[in-house]
Amino acid sequence: MPQLTNERLSKTVADELQQKIISDRLKVGDQLPTEPELMEEYGVSRTVIREAAACLVSRGVVDVRPRRGMTVRAPDGKGLAESLIAQLQMSKVSLPQLLQVRAVLETAIVELAAEQRTEEDIARLNDNLERMQAAHLEAHQALSVDLEFHDLLAAATHNPFFTLVSRPITELLYSLYVNQSGYMSFQSLTLAEHQAVVESVVDKDPEAAVLAMQRHLDRVGTTVAELLSENRKEVS
Repeated sequence: MPQLTNERLSKTVADELQQKIISDRLKVGDQLPTEPELMEEYGVSRTVIREAAACLVSRGVVDVRPRRGMTVRAPDGKGLAESLIAQLQMSKVSLPQLLQVRAVLETAIVELAAEQRTEEDIARLNDNLERMQAAHLEAHQALSVDLEFHDLLAAATHNPFFTLVSRPITELLYSLYVNQSGYMSFQSLTLAEHQAVVESVVDKDPEAAVLAMQRHLDRVGTTVAELLSENRKEVS
């Protein structure tokens, strides 16, 4: 039998701990056994346990805190988001390309959100609109509230896969938008378009919601192209 390396041992330990979580033997918020306990249970070194913990953190399965060790975290797609963002950045995806993918995803999201939304979803969307209206917001704050709106729509579908898939796109959009000068100049347009989307979602009118989202994303695509062109001129 070939000798297992630390890397293979740590993956084996991580896989087994993850399976315990998936099978509900460990639930969100539960504390995993301590390092010494895991070392004894699996017959491995402290290094292997720490590598297994790092693996589970990167997968978004656990949190590691000083003096508390590992605790099971609620699934939020963070691990997937960070991994996908890194892959997208390495592939040098452009902002227009990302907006194309976003348009396909967002229209499907808003259509389902209009059908599945609850009163709690509407309350969260309206709260988002109120915060976006705040005149004192700085550009990065306004951008965060803007993109949060799209996360809330994904949540309103009550299909967790939409949140898992859309969150990396939202986070990457933030990183690409935040350094673009001129964002605040079209915030009022964005707010009006978001309000139109919410009105259709409130009315549970999927067709109107899709049209409102398409108008919004078409305008965003045009505006982004103009901003990129202006910023390139400033650099040159």
